[in-house]
Amino acid sequence: MITTSLHNHSTWSDGGADVATMALAAKTAGLKTFGISDHWVMLPENRPFDIEWSIHPERLGCYFQECLEVKKQVETERFTMRIGVEVDFFPENWQENMAHLANYPLDYTIGAIHNLDGFPVDSSPEPWQALGQDGINDVWRKYWLRLKALAETKAFTIIAHFDLPKKFGFRPTVDLDSEITAALQAVRTSGAQLELNTAGWSKPCAEPYPSPSLLKRALALGIPILVTADAHAPKHVNRDFDKAAQLLDSLA
Repeated sequence: MITTSLHNHSTWSDGGADVATMALAAKTAGLKTFGISDHWVMLPENRPFDIEWSIHPERLGCYFQECLEVKKQVETERFTMRIGVEVDFFPENWQENMAHLANYPLDYTIGAIHNLDGFPVDSSPEPWQALGQDGINDVWRKYWLRLKALAETKAFTIIAHFDLPKKFGFRPTVDLDSEITAALQAVRTSGAQLELNTAGWSKPCAEPYPSPSLLKRALALGIPILVTADAHAPKHVNRDFDKAAQLLDSLA
């Protein structure tokens, strides 16, 4: 039975419930360890902050304050709450961002890529539809290269949704195995955990992140796997954890 989930969101970013409600839902669902990891996105461009689905830079301290208060309220000998952030990785400013986060009571960090040089990887299908197949192939290639760079920093505890660009069903038609292999090797060397993100089963791609075939390759390399719900609502705090357990058993 899977009793831990560290990738989850509240109304501090794009979640649908406050921190306390999410934590209590996890506790009621029988989880033993639950983490809140709202989005922290600091773009490399020098422009006003305009990202609605991220903690506002001026509110980061308030986020940690609320999480600490909820932690005191909900923790027992049988239930632990941990505090994290999901950090968008940009090669230009990741060191500055991580140095800033070091000033806060952070238990873990989740490294993620939602934006590739201005292209929104998982916001909606429309940007993908406008690309054409060559453009789709190019985004996938850039994604694997960027993910390799993310892992090579060794700055993150968990690597998020490994093959996120598949979310809306736009797949590459070129061989990117060398790029994928390099990304997997970088994750292994980093010492980070790779999440088995069950939210993918509820997306148009209809499979977890990473796909079963990529998960099998990660396991063969000895990469540690952590099952996460990526919950944005209380009812999803352990969504499809039974399917994740069955998948892992089938690949063991």
